[in-house]
Amino acid sequence: MSTTAQKKPARRGAAIRSGPALMKWRQERGISRKLFARLADCSERKLATYEKARVLPKTVQRPVTETVRLIKALRELAGDDLALKDWLIKPNPAFGKRTPLSLIEAGESDVLWQMIHQLRQGEFA
Repeated sequence: MSTTAQKKPARRGAAIRSGPALMKWRQERGISRKLFARLADCSERKLATYEKARVLPKTVQRPVTETVRLIKALRELAGDDLALKDWLIKPNPAFGKRTPLSLIEAGESDVLWQMIHQLRQGEFA
């Protein structure tokens, strides 16, 4: 048995715990700081501060993780990052002509999670 420490495999959907990791993740997907801040319900200024932090404050880790999870799930359905960004800002008849972004900002992301679940289960097929 080796005495060297074994590297743990990264968990799928693991929480982002550092500011630079968050900034890298966001930039790789072409998500502006402004859009991510709106999705995570924080100001752009606070997000910029968080992205410089070696470790995200505990109070921020959960909303950031939930925002990342939602973006990943929606991107999976949209097909790509550009389609997702367009979809987020267009009024949608399924949501009473509201935009998905306005639902998130109003604290109604559960409506989007319900849609994601139904689509994954094939309930709209």
